[in-house]
Amino acid sequence: MTNKRSALPDTTLAVCHDCGAKCCHDLVQPIDMPQTPDEVEELKWDLRYDTIRAFIRSHRWYRIVSGRCQYLDDNDRCTIYDRRPRRCREMKPIDCEQTGRFWDTMIATPEELDAYMAERERARRENRHAHRRP
Repeated sequence: MTNKRSALPDTTLAVCHDCGAKCCHDLVQPIDMPQTPDEVEELKWDLRYDTIRAFIRSHRWYRIVSGRCQYLDDNDRCTIYDRRPRRCREMKPIDCEQTGRFWDTMIATPEELDAYMAERERARRENRHAHRRP
């Protein structure tokens, strides 16, 4: 598990020209934070695959599925650029790993998810006990 998003440099779309289409190689999907043991187990099942990771950014959870867009040519250029989906058009350098870490916490394995959830529960208990003290 890796933590802390790096400060992003001042960027423009020029950064996109030499990146190798990183945003076209990973599918990022928003997911709900796992709340129940069954939801944790479901996400752990996904994390058993080396093509799937989860990350947290600004308290929101996401699943990343590694893969390559079928519309990239051999030079990693979009072959449907003029009619690309809205999600592709809205992609900004701030969302790209080329410009720095785009996540606060990255979770790549079931064990990392267990460790994150255990730490979260420990912090929650400590916070609850701190508020009870006179």
